[in-house]
Amino acid sequence: MSKNSKLKNKVLIIGLGGMGQAHLASFINKKFIIHIVEKKKKPDLDIIRKKNVFYFNKLPNKEKYLLTICATTSKERFNLVKKFLSNNTTKFLLLEKFCFISLNQFEKFKNELDIKTFTFINSWAYLIAKEIKGIDKNKKFKLVCEISEGNLLSNISHFFHIFGYLNNNSILKKFYKTKYKIIKSLKRKSYDELKGIIKIEDVNKNLLKIISKKKMSNIMNFYLYQEDKNIVYKIIIRKDYKIYFYKNYKITKIMNFPFSKKTSFVFLKKCISKSYDYLPKFINDYYFSKKILSNLNVKIP
Repeated sequence: MSKNSKLKNKVLIIGLGGMGQAHLASFINKKFIIHIVEKKKKPDLDIIRKKNVFYFNKLPNKEKYLLTICATTSKERFNLVKKFLSNNTTKFLLLEKFCFISLNQFEKFKNELDIKTFTFINSWAYLIAKEIKGIDKNKKFKLVCEISEGNLLSNISHFFHIFGYLNNNSILKKFYKTKYKIIKSLKRKSYDELKGIIKIEDVNKNLLKIISKKKMSNIMNFYLYQEDKNIVYKIIIRKDYKIYFYKNYKITKIMNFPFSKKTSFVFLKKCISKSYDYLPKFINDYYFSKKILSNLNVKIP
């Protein structure tokens, strides 16, 4: 890897599953040197045969990157990132969610590793939250999120990121569980899922309510109610991945789902221009994730 060690336009992607491939697609036709680390097996993809893409089966040593993306599962991520940062540098680090498997790993990353780079979380929900117009952040609100059973835990970070964007990352105070049951994930056998209702209240009495439902005609539904305002906001993500925004039951906006194959490059461009609010920072995700793991005895993918 050393032949490209001085390049300032290098991107490293660790893990080339579905999310890793989406990140790769975002950079493939741009002017970047792309390094891919996939330990399990070399993917049979035409895309990695391009001249600007280099494949490796182990982490680099003494390399410098503009951006590193860790797109592995939560079980693997902490140890891989720790090992990577012990021998390499990256100006920006983008982590998939759920970042880490345990509270201890979150604490260690915050205290030992986050100081070595600018760390962000890949959250499509944060990008959707930015499209909610007209909300008065000085008034209390209630956010209701609906999702089908079997998909709640794998998306729980996204719900918290929307809530955090709307409440200015206020401290989370209360955590309630009702009709709550841990079930095994059908998609990832070694991880958990859950069904039921979760309620979270912040110090300003804003409320987040997450509901799993047996049958859903859409992928997700979001309802936002504002105190002292007769306004109802609704966001639905349909199965064709179109997102519809409503205000008082009238459509105000339709947008395509912000897939990583489109947004990862935009994120890096924003960072290069020193605009660091496109995606949430690790420190915000840290506080949410601590609250989740402290109240739910689960393994989140």
